[in-house]
Amino acid sequence: MNAQPLFRYPFRLAASFSGYAITAFVIWWQLSRLGGLAPDLAIWDRVGDQVAQGVSPYGIDLPWQGLFFYAPPWALGFALTSWLPIQIQAGLLFALEMVALRYVAGSWLRVGYLGLCPLTGAELANGSFNLVMAAAIASAVRGDGRAAAFMALAKFSPILAVRDWRRAAVVLLAAGIVTLPVAFWWRDWIQLLLYTNAHYAIGYPVPFVARLAVAIALMALVRRPWARALAAAIAVPALYSYSIVLLYALMPATAFRPSFSWRGTAAPVAERTPVPVAPA
Repeated sequence: MNAQPLFRYPFRLAASFSGYAITAFVIWWQLSRLGGLAPDLAIWDRVGDQVAQGVSPYGIDLPWQGLFFYAPPWALGFALTSWLPIQIQAGLLFALEMVALRYVAGSWLRVGYLGLCPLTGAELANGSFNLVMAAAIASAVRGDGRAAAFMALAKFSPILAVRDWRRAAVVLLAAGIVTLPVAFWWRDWIQLLLYTNAHYAIGYPVPFVARLAVAIALMALVRRPWARALAAAIAVPALYSYSIVLLYALMPATAFRPSFSWRGTAAPVAERTPVPVAPA
């Protein structure tokens, strides 16, 4: 199929282009409804400014919608971009989410397929990191857990997809080292999580403990990469409609090497496994 001209598959092209159109419309509609950029972007900007000023970003004197739930290494990361105009920050996050979407889809054609789900465009306009998290989960089940380890400091569950603990541990160690100057923020972060758990019900009312138990059981009973990806998708601390995009990490395309051609021409992982050669 790769050797054939792409335009010999008009129905696939039509479906993909329709997905891009739906994605563009949903982004426009959501930004119009909000009357500006997504609220999460204001959180990232505020956190970065507080870090630059040496202030802990884990105060509880805000409505829960404005609280910051990611671990201190993430707070330090936002300080690197908060000096930029928020529109540029929004553009950088949009680009990062698009790259993540392309990674889990496996080709730009399949990105269009995913765009047929309106939640794809909604997530791209939402100012959050769910598609990045899906890509991190997909990378972890393919054997590289570094991105998942860092994402676990934001939403915990990607750690369930990690198979390569050596490189993941290096990331977590580095994250701990860079936060040594503000080590007390870890205490503030934990206190915020405990406070929020005691005072707010965030997301759908499906208990996190129950979802975590299901995820662990799934991993124990079904020893397949897709089971790890599904476990990581369902065990997020707060479950929203946007969380559905985490299921993109289960796509068969995650078995392919990332390629930024239109259709993705790389061979499956199984076909790329090197064959040992006996020494002469």
